[in-house]
Amino acid sequence: MKKLEPTPSPEAGPLATPPPMPPSMPGPPAAPPTDSGSGKWGSQPWYDRFDDVGFAEVAGAVVLAADAYGYTHAAAHLAHYLDNTGDLLNLNVDSVLHDVPDANTRANEIAEEEIRRVANNAIAASDYGTSMTFQSGWNGFYISQDLSADWFFAMGGIRMAASGAVTTLEPAKRAEPSVVVAYRVHIFDRYNWDEGKSTDIAGVTVTDKSMGELVTAGLAREYNIEGSSEVRWYKGTIPANGPLNLPGSKDSRDGERSDPTR
Repeated sequence: MKKLEPTPSPEAGPLATPPPMPPSMPGPPAAPPTDSGSGKWGSQPWYDRFDDVGFAEVAGAVVLAADAYGYTHAAAHLAHYLDNTGDLLNLNVDSVLHDVPDANTRANEIAEEEIRRVANNAIAASDYGTSMTFQSGWNGFYISQDLSADWFFAMGGIRMAASGAVTTLEPAKRAEPSVVVAYRVHIFDRYNWDEGKSTDIAGVTVTDKSMGELVTAGLAREYNIEGSSEVRWYKGTIPANGPLNLPGSKDSRDGERSDPTR
């Protein structure tokens, strides 16, 4: 574990010029359990699939309509479902956090809880200058339509976690301890359709039952969505009151965020 020399506590905030990466950072937690989905792929008898073949054409039209309407991520995720491979879809987490500020806030709350825990342990043990890692568990978050219609149709309910490394620096006399933090935000989702619901996507009404039956008809496959953000950096004090000024927060000085996929 690498030792860092004590330094004066700077104004808290994201780092414009990050220091070298810590020697190791944990990845995301193991994928959480998922529900059983729509059923076994291709389990319908062939003579029951004719209506599903017709609906698959409707679903393909929904992809085009959603993309034309500006729901680019929803269109891409539905197209991947209809590609019928079941392959993992790699998610641009920075794009989600940019487009859904409430998700970014929740992600930073998850990270802050771990950062404070690690820092408090280091302070209690007077263990300054040591890079200590953390990995949170999965936390549920629901992207409602009012937060982002595109990401609501693309994913809806997701799981978020954070992992990283915290170095607690020895404070000057009577000063608050400060930390150097590198962390990532992780998102997991299982793309499937639950029965008993319907929704309008770009003016086209679809039912979850019809979408789900494409799986049992062998015309679509459910799949996992996973991704991790770029490394986020923070250097500053651990305030007794108020949240840390982590990247993307309301008072953050990390500049304008951008959607790398646009």
